[in-house]
Amino acid sequence: MKTFMSIVFFFLVLSLAGCNTTIDKEKEQTAQTVEDTFKDDPKNAKEKAGDVSFYLPFGAKIEKESSNNIIISKGSDTFILFANPEEEKDSELLYNMAISEKETIIQQGKFKDDGRFGYYVIKELPHSEKYELTVGIGGTKLTTQSQMDALSDNAEMMMEIASSVKHK
Repeated sequence: MKTFMSIVFFFLVLSLAGCNTTIDKEKEQTAQTVEDTFKDDPKNAKEKAGDVSFYLPFGAKIEKESSNNIIISKGSDTFILFANPEEEKDSELLYNMAISEKETIIQQGKFKDDGRFGYYVIKELPHSEKYELTVGIGGTKLTTQSQMDALSDNAEMMMEIASSVKHK
C-alpha cells in the first residue's frame, strides 16, 4: 500500500510540475507576442465608438460603449477597451495602476518605442482556471479574462487594437 501511495504521489507531483511548465511557456510566448506586436505598424482604425476610432479584428464586435469604455466581444471572450484622451501614448499611469496589486501578478513587462510606452500584465485569478490579461499603450488599455492557452493570441489582438486607437 505504501508503494502504491508513493507512485500516486510521484505522478501527482509530476503532473503539477508539467502544469507550471506550461504556464511558464505561455507567459514567455505572450511577452514576446506583445512586444513584437507593439513594434509593428498600427492597423488602420476603421471602427468608431464615441470619440474613439480603432481597429476591430474580424469576428469581433462592439457590445456596449460609454464615454471611456468600450465592451468588445469575440467568440466567447469579452474585452474592455479603456481609452483616456487625457493621457499621452507615453504615459505610465495605467501601467502603474495595473501593477498595484503585486501579489496576484505572475508576469508583467513594459517597453518603449517611438515615444510610446507599451505594457502587459498577467494576473492569476483566485478560484479560477483563467488569468486576467491587461495590455496597453499609454492612456489606452484592454483587459480580459483568458484561458491559459489563449493568452498569447488574445494579447496579440489586444495590442493591435490598443496601438490603433485614435481620439477625435
